[in-house]
Amino acid sequence: MKVLGICFFLISLISCSVFQPRIIYDYYNPDFKCVDKLGIRDSDNWESYQKLYQDAVLLYTNENEKLKKANIVFVGNSLIAAIPPDLVQADFPGSVNRGIAGDMTELLLGRLDATVLSLKPSTIILEIGGNDIRDGKCLDYIEGIHRLLIQKIRTSLPNTKVLILGIPPVLSKNVNSVSPIVNAWLLRIANENQNVQFLDIWPEFRQKGTPFIREELALSFEGKKDPIHINRDAYIIWLRKIKSLLK
Repeated sequence: MKVLGICFFLISLISCSVFQPRIIYDYYNPDFKCVDKLGIRDSDNWESYQKLYQDAVLLYTNENEKLKKANIVFVGNSLIAAIPPDLVQADFPGSVNRGIAGDMTELLLGRLDATVLSLKPSTIILEIGGNDIRDGKCLDYIEGIHRLLIQKIRTSLPNTKVLILGIPPVLSKNVNSVSPIVNAWLLRIANENQNVQFLDIWPEFRQKGTPFIREELALSFEGKKDPIHINRDAYIIWLRKIKSLLK
């Protein structure tokens, strides 16, 4: 697929330049103050990212105009964009990946029509929210955008099935301290809406005694463990669980 090249171009470019150095905010720090607006706290990085993001949206939009239709659409942030293409095509033939590294809930809401809904998929597999946590967005604000995302899908494509993927455990303490809270309301949103399911991958990824991903499932980069991304073995586990729910 041509779009797969787009995904990996974005992942490599953004990881190397814009997002790798970012702080992961600690919600439990007494001096922490959440934010409830679009963007990231570093305005210079935000401007750089916005250009890359809009380029990706345009590329996906153009691809959709050619494709017209897709049965399954994977959409979300880098955890979606980095799914190995061969694994997806083996278990979900004919699906398309519309993930963009660094994506956030508000940005996804803005591109949903052009990059996802225009394909009129039978199934949407959605994972988003980790970067919102990473940047210290207010939790009620993130929940509100999640609800708008599902509402928009349900209004536009009422017969489309939606599988919401919970944020997985990672190696970042600051992400892991908040993601279960996000996952709790994602489960509630799924239960409140017809044709919507929720998958929590924490039981399969978590270390036995601690709230972190198993080390062997974390992505390694230049000899170091990535604090927020997962490797191929983790994707094999995740996709197997997804496939079992879509039967």
